[in-house]
Amino acid sequence: MFGNRRFARYPVNLRLRLQLPAGELETTTEDVSLAGFSAPCPDLPEVGTTFGFVVHLPDGRTVSGSASAMRVAPDGLAGFSCEFTPAELPAWEAFLRQEQASGGVWRMLARYATSSGEDAEAARSVLEKGRFGILFRRLGGEKKDSEADPPTSIRLHMVGENGEAYRVAFEKHPSEPPEASAFAAAAPKVLELARRACTRILREDVFLKRSPQATVEPVRLVELARGGFGYVVQHPGGKPGLMGLHGSELIAVEVDGKPVFPFFDPGDLERIACDTFRREPEDSRPSSSPAEAAAVPLKEERFSPAYAHRDVNARDAARTSEDELRRLLAQSQRVQTRSYGQRTLKLFPDLWLEVERPAAWPGPVRGFTMEDGPALCVFVLEGKDAPRVVRLEAGDLLSLIRAGGEG
Repeated sequence: MFGNRRFARYPVNLRLRLQLPAGELETTTEDVSLAGFSAPCPDLPEVGTTFGFVVHLPDGRTVSGSASAMRVAPDGLAGFSCEFTPAELPAWEAFLRQEQASGGVWRMLARYATSSGEDAEAARSVLEKGRFGILFRRLGGEKKDSEADPPTSIRLHMVGENGEAYRVAFEKHPSEPPEASAFAAAAPKVLELARRACTRILREDVFLKRSPQATVEPVRLVELARGGFGYVVQHPGGKPGLMGLHGSELIAVEVDGKPVFPFFDPGDLERIACDTFRREPEDSRPSSSPAEAAAVPLKEERFSPAYAHRDVNARDAARTSEDELRRLLAQSQRVQTRSYGQRTLKLFPDLWLEVERPAAWPGPVRGFTMEDGPALCVFVLEGKDAPRVVRLEAGDLLSLIRAGGEG
């Protein structure tokens, strides 16, 4: 949020225990900041109520403090301010600095890394299935009145660490300045905010899933005057706000196999898939300890203004073996590492793989290489059920994809 929030918020799902007056409640954060968090609460406390809480961090540690209920939305999502003791605050600050440096790829991987068994399999695929009713009809499908109708499926795609999906949407489709857009007919405060903070606005909604637990929702995309992308929201009481988008969102690209606005073609999706790392290696490397993270100032997360698109040319793929791949990983100069308790993941953004497993899925999948402890994986950004993590197996056909230069 910009304009009426002091601290950047990150869409992170952490296990949360609230010690409410009516009893302890176990829930999951929707987003977090230095000064608070939001979470769904079926038993909502009164605004102003203060109580204790415990948050479980991805590395297995817990931090605790006191929280106050600040707002309660009609959908049951509550916002809380929080305070930590001097002993607990450094761990929370270190976690937020790591989130700031990690970006959307790591936020997605946190689901994979902290899941196990059947939950891990579910977390690897982000293909949404269910009855979306009005959403499906707004996206161009036919009305489905009978419960016997087959379920609607929505195919989601990452938007890219630098918001490449948003950038492509503005390139492909008409946009308007705030005073000529739908905001011109909105409340004066909304138009005033849009004029002050936005340069242009798409004429149609895109459909985003802003966090792993969020629903797919329509969003009127805006280009921010200060750089990056966002959308306008209206709070209870009519007060408008501007919600920033961070690059960890998923965008709907198909409903029941039919392309939907902004109608990305295969070339667009490949371009978006290549937008996987936002910052230079020295800035993007996650901190390995609270002490190391404490040395880095916590600041607002933004898209990189110096981003240059990297093309990955799949036509230059060359067959490789597991031994050769491990040798190249050992030599790679660009690695990101993050630990989740006893589990350590390593990402190699410059080493892209094409993997064929004909008995499991049609066609190849492509993405950058990962190590999950001793296991080799590929973070799939193109191909069946992307984005997801695939562990390499004996018999997989591996091809190393040459990365092109910046430009």
